[in-house]
Amino acid sequence: MKYKLQKICFTLLLSMAMLSSIAQTKAPAATIFTADSLVSGNTKDVLTSFFQLAFDNLIGQKKELNFNSNPFAVMLKSNPNLNLDKYYTKYRPWRKLNFGFGLKLDTSYRFNGFSSSIKYSIIDERDPTTSNLLFTRLQIAGFADEREILNKALMDSAQKIFKASAQTDADFDQLSNFRDTVSIFFNQKIAFKDLGKNFQQMVLSLAAKNKLVQIQKLLTENPATSLKSNDLKIYDSLKNAIKKCLLWTVSINDTTYQKQFFFSNVVINSELSKGIFEPRPGANNVELNLKAACNFLTDTLRSAKNLKRVLFSFEPGVNWVIRDKNSDRSYFELKLSGSYYHNFSSLYAKERRDSLTLNTVMRIRVINDIWIPLEVKYDPKTGNVFGFLNIKANFTALGNLFKKDS
Repeated sequence: MKYKLQKICFTLLLSMAMLSSIAQTKAPAATIFTADSLVSGNTKDVLTSFFQLAFDNLIGQKKELNFNSNPFAVMLKSNPNLNLDKYYTKYRPWRKLNFGFGLKLDTSYRFNGFSSSIKYSIIDERDPTTSNLLFTRLQIAGFADEREILNKALMDSAQKIFKASAQTDADFDQLSNFRDTVSIFFNQKIAFKDLGKNFQQMVLSLAAKNKLVQIQKLLTENPATSLKSNDLKIYDSLKNAIKKCLLWTVSINDTTYQKQFFFSNVVINSELSKGIFEPRPGANNVELNLKAACNFLTDTLRSAKNLKRVLFSFEPGVNWVIRDKNSDRSYFELKLSGSYYHNFSSLYAKERRDSLTLNTVMRIRVINDIWIPLEVKYDPKTGNVFGFLNIKANFTALGNLFKKDS
């Protein structure tokens, strides 16, 4: 039985690796980067932005089917008109909240209990409405507004000059050439100083007239640069900042098994995730992940209903995130951690007051937002090894989420 189980797991992992490698070798498609698409799978487990369906402990005795979401995602699903900046800010507290429900199943996949949870993000630096880091970067990104104003001013000036001319074929050609130069100025990595003296003077004059401070400063201090290069620099800065952002949550959840009273297993949990350094676009990065939990359980040594059995756990770890160089999305993650457990209550037979485990979680993105994490725990004192195979689906593609039924 043990050999068959190992064979099944090995085959499954090999298949996932092949699927993942095929997905990575496909021609890169145009990608719209969002904070949610850039964060790691581990971070999505800490706090989900839309919906997450998870089947946990597939090969264990206590299987779980869990659903997690947040109130704003539910509101947005039923009313896509809320997908506006003003509502994004207005309902910020709802976006910081996660709720979840779960079913507990036995080895025969029969109902064995249920769970519920509430989670709140104390700090979420991925959110520009609450993050000073991203807010500062987005202020720099206001450069895009100045580009739009300058583009309109250049076209208006060209039209005035053309209308004042004799409108001959030569004038039409001159207008066409001017438009081509404007297009190069905004969309190509051509140095500003190489675009002609008259055009340079017009751009700087209009920038000063319209008080386009960032553009005027950029082109005056560094005429060898281009607007396109600066756009890419700002864009990369925002993407990389998201990968390093701090996320800290607190949660409370309850599990009730059959023949037990409600709230017989309550866990107060806190989890922190943060990028250790700011990587280059498409480069791998490393995250710090800290978990602490206090578990209140029924003490079976007492006759009455109670929550007198108290267990504490702390798990520090690092998560290595491997990203696709084209899409910049994580497709493989390896998390290494250690767990410390302490029992504050009366000990059962053969139970230890303190214990340690060494843990690893290998997480593979199979397709789009479907992840398969394989978790292994090793107890160095007893030599026991525990394995947990999970499947997690994060429904985060806005285009599909809000697509109207045909």
